[in-house]
Amino acid sequence: MAYYFIAKLDTETQRRMSGYYDALREAGLVGQQTEGVPYHFTLGEHGKEADEAALAARLEEICAKTPRVDFCMGHMGLFGLRVLFLAPCMNFELLRLRQSFFPGSGSGAHPWAAHATVLLDAAENIQRAIPLLAERFEPFNARVESVMLWEFFPARRIKECYLQGES
Repeated sequence: MAYYFIAKLDTETQRRMSGYYDALREAGLVGQQTEGVPYHFTLGEHGKEADEAALAARLEEICAKTPRVDFCMGHMGLFGLRVLFLAPCMNFELLRLRQSFFPGSGSGAHPWAAHATVLLDAAENIQRAIPLLAERFEPFNARVESVMLWEFFPARRIKECYLQGES
């Protein structure tokens, strides 16, 4: 069990990414993603010893003074042959958002790969999914509108706070 801050993607991006996943599902590729969790970028983790109330308060404090983050969902990627994802063209605003929650994460030297998982599955299924996603995907504008605090596993949504105004 651990606590995670996740940057939830906007409604239009949720719809678009669900459409990509629907096309994979129609091809018989279901995957092993955690159900009920919206498309997001994981900002980072706190261990099970963390104080849940303090993390929720930190979430409120940061979101109250942080603008929404616009970015381009620019490319597909892989973590080995287990995870197929979409990733942003990185910008300073996304890095600043992450560093507001994890200030000790370095100046871009920390191994954080912002990504939104489309399919988590066995290698042979990921290999089948790549061309299906590639023929549908084109870069698009997206936005982080809120940050959520979740506990995994089991998955439990604790709190969601909206970012402020325009980015």
